[in-house]
Amino acid sequence: MKPFYGLTLAAWLAAGCSQPVQPQTGEAGGRMHHVAVVWLKQPGDPQARQRYIEASRPLARLPGVVAYDAGTPAAVRRSRANAALDESYDVAVSAVFESRQAYQQFLHDPEYLRVAQQVLRPLVEKYKLYEFAEPDRP
Repeated sequence: MKPFYGLTLAAWLAAGCSQPVQPQTGEAGGRMHHVAVVWLKQPGDPQARQRYIEASRPLARLPGVVAYDAGTPAAVRRSRANAALDESYDVAVSAVFESRQAYQQFLHDPEYLRVAQQVLRPLVEKYKLYEFAEPDRP
């Protein structure tokens, strides 16, 4: 089995099975952001990209999800190259949750687990995750 075999959303499951991270002061009630960058087994294939995006859309309706967006590299023209820009991926997902607790509950939702394990996992070669919590607002 290849390392990093899996998918973006399956990584959410892995995160849910790890030791809980204690929120720092000011972060407990803030919204939780999850950004996943996905490389598919069929790199660059527009149909495979669309299949992944469409298959992941039902996750937007699960409890605790405030926003859910998925798309492909934007290919924005720039006047000069930017070494920090990575457009090698196939799909990116940005999800916002009401809170850290809502995100953790999402990770155990049976519908999320079904979609992640049975529908999306077979499409993914590798993925990278970025997560951050907003501080409480005054």
